[in-house]
Amino acid sequence: MGNNNSQIINNIEAKLIQVRSVAKIALDNTNYKCAGYDEPFIEQADMSNLLWVIVDLVEQAFDELQEYGLMEDKNNG
Repeated sequence: MGNNNSQIINNIEAKLIQVRSVAKIALDNTNYKCAGYDEPFIEQADMSNLLWVIVDLVEQAFDELQEYGLMEDKNNG
């Protein structure tokens, strides 16, 4: 069971790393001058898609975290 928990934690960590990467891209695009660009490098419509990706990955991570929590309850019960 410990191996399965490690797999869930690894999955959550991978999703959070993706969220961090996509959020940094979105932030750099929003603050493009601070990031060293003359203009935004992502169109507004595509920025919406990036935000959807961020929300979707976070929801997946929460789902896996909830699954992990439920498994812990069963193991402790």
